[in-house]
Amino acid sequence: MKLLLSLLCLFSPTLTLADTIDEEYELSPQVTALVMGYKGTSTPCIPDPDEEQWTILDSPSSSAPGRMRLPKHIVVDKPHTRLYVINMFGDTLCRYRVCASLKRGQKQKMDDWRTPEGTFGLMGVYNSTDWTYKDTQDKCYGPYFVSLITPRFWGIGIHGTNSPYSVPGRRSHGCMRMHNEDILIVRQMVDKDSKVTILPDPVPDVD
Repeated sequence: MKLLLSLLCLFSPTLTLADTIDEEYELSPQVTALVMGYKGTSTPCIPDPDEEQWTILDSPSSSAPGRMRLPKHIVVDKPHTRLYVINMFGDTLCRYRVCASLKRGQKQKMDDWRTPEGTFGLMGVYNSTDWTYKDTQDKCYGPYFVSLITPRFWGIGIHGTNSPYSVPGRRSHGCMRMHNEDILIVRQMVDKDSKVTILPDPVPDVD
């Protein structure tokens, strides 16, 4: 009977520990210690991150702490001169304007001014600040060059430009040009597991 009354007093919302512990209905030492252990506790306080940490969290290439980074993929829409960065679930994370190849259709041979169509892996991301074009020796690749693995052809990629007025448009020799500030963001969002899909032109040009 005493045990039953003690339990009722313990879980009563109108009684405190002091009300339940008296000479007649004394709780066991274990229960008393357990309840007393909750006295004086306070709400946990999480410190605010500094400004540098906020910058990292706001970055489009950031991932949740302790989480595995999920690969992001690129889709290039040649007909509409747009580049999309998407996640593995197909959600669009960002969109940019690009300058695609001058001629439309699937690439057939080197120097045919076309961009290969299909899905390709990445060979690497390179600092192309001092790269020059073979015919003019102009530094025309911007700060970074995202190189694609395109069988039968080499030198195809996504890069910046020294001609920002050409973006968007259809003027390139086969690569996809972006504004330099855009390629700086895109190169942070891709990794070795990323894929690049280049959508086909609906009506190819006839040589």
